[in-house]
Amino acid sequence: MLPGKLRLRTLLILLSVGGVILTACLLLGSLLIFQKGNIEDSLLESNIAYARKLADTTDRYLSTAQRELAWSAGQIKGLNDPGHLRDETDRLRLQSGFFNTVVVVNRDAVIAATSPESLRLIGIKLHSDASRQAITTQKPFISSPYTSATGNYVIFLSQPLFTPDGSYLGYIGGTIYLKKQSMLSDILSLHFYARGSSVTVVSNDGLIIFSHDPARVGSRMALNSALQKRLATTDSGRFSTEVDGQKFLTGYASLHNTDWNIFIAGTSETVRDILVRTAKNALWFLLGIIVLTVALVILVAGRIAYPLEKLAGMVRNEGSEASFDSVPAWYYEADSLKEAVQYHRHAVAARMAALSDEAMSDPLTGLCNRRGFTLLADRDRDDATQCVIAIDIDHFKKINDWYGHEAGDAVLVSLAGLLRQTCRAGDVVSRFGGEEFIVLQPRTSVEDAARTAERIRELVSSTTFPYVGVMTVSAGVAALADSAGDRDTMLRRADEALYQAKSAGRNAVIVAGPGSV
Repeated sequence: MLPGKLRLRTLLILLSVGGVILTACLLLGSLLIFQKGNIEDSLLESNIAYARKLADTTDRYLSTAQRELAWSAGQIKGLNDPGHLRDETDRLRLQSGFFNTVVVVNRDAVIAATSPESLRLIGIKLHSDASRQAITTQKPFISSPYTSATGNYVIFLSQPLFTPDGSYLGYIGGTIYLKKQSMLSDILSLHFYARGSSVTVVSNDGLIIFSHDPARVGSRMALNSALQKRLATTDSGRFSTEVDGQKFLTGYASLHNTDWNIFIAGTSETVRDILVRTAKNALWFLLGIIVLTVALVILVAGRIAYPLEKLAGMVRNEGSEASFDSVPAWYYEADSLKEAVQYHRHAVAARMAALSDEAMSDPLTGLCNRRGFTLLADRDRDDATQCVIAIDIDHFKKINDWYGHEAGDAVLVSLAGLLRQTCRAGDVVSRFGGEEFIVLQPRTSVEDAARTAERIRELVSSTTFPYVGVMTVSAGVAALADSAGDRDTMLRRADEALYQAKSAGRNAVIVAGPGSV
């Protein structure tokens, strides 16, 4: 680097810091003119948005629970099978988890089945308004909160039961606890999102359906007539209240399935607290922005250089394709360079693969040659159950002498194709030279290898080959287990068995028996 010349990274930092100082001063002035009303509006909008989310979730929960009831109602065609009713109520309660209890009630308001059975409610006649309404309307509905026969404060969802000919049988219903743990309370509690916020479910007339404070459930919230009208006619909104001199900001959203509303009210931090904290933070705002920006500029400068440095290192060290994919080429020039390097690597790799295939393959038949056989066989060097089949064309010299070498080549190509079709996908089929072929069968018993060799022999003898018509092959089979675990010994024993087959009159398969090696 020439003396007196600044680095680009230093110039970027100086320019960025100068611009940030000016911008930060303007932002600081903007922060000082923020009004209390702006903060209130922001808090209220956040509360409304979250209330809408909870209302939508609760609506989907109630709709799904009603569909579960409807499906169970479709499974009940009569009330004369207590076992079926018990199984269905247990399934509905345990499988879905929507309900704390499930009951089947006949049209005389008498409980025919219940889950759990430990409640001992079968045969009891219900007198609640919810039960009367279910029987009177003979329609699905969601009740207002009430105290159940077991003494729990609940809401009740019901679905009418009909016989196949349309006669009314009664209803199936499920209760959801409001003061005890239930799926509804879990949903609302898990969505409790900010320290000091309160989530409350309130009906249009002020009845508290759910609260994080169970003692408030069932009590009434003081709502003026104007607010009650807004709750009944709008889907969402906001309002402010003062309790003990403290202002609470409440956002609400209404449910579609019931006359309930989700209230998200206030936080433990008042608007005044937020303003004070903002003022304190503003004192450090400028310094914080400068430090952050300097760090960001240094990071960006490093990120600009990093892809190029990594590409250079990978090219130098011949990195893998996966490592090239990990290079974060997030700007145009780096991405273009990365593509060019990868294109060149692919071209070189393709050429190397082609050369490797040529070195490992027999050019006439396309099968593995001796080198290819050795490389592929090494993959299963730990397999002690290998077998090998040595195959040789009978009287191949006569074929070349009588029909010419072109006919001999055609026979070799045809036999190679036949071996590919006959052998398994995991077998290594190779041509060792001339008319001799070797088939390596991993994880194969010597009996199965012998059967494969016999199948090849029979198929060859029944196949018409170009130029020569019908021909035969001889084969020798050997197992690695009988060759002291040495592959070269196994190949030699298979070759010896092959020559025994030739000596025995050809067109035969000989298995090298166990013995000395």
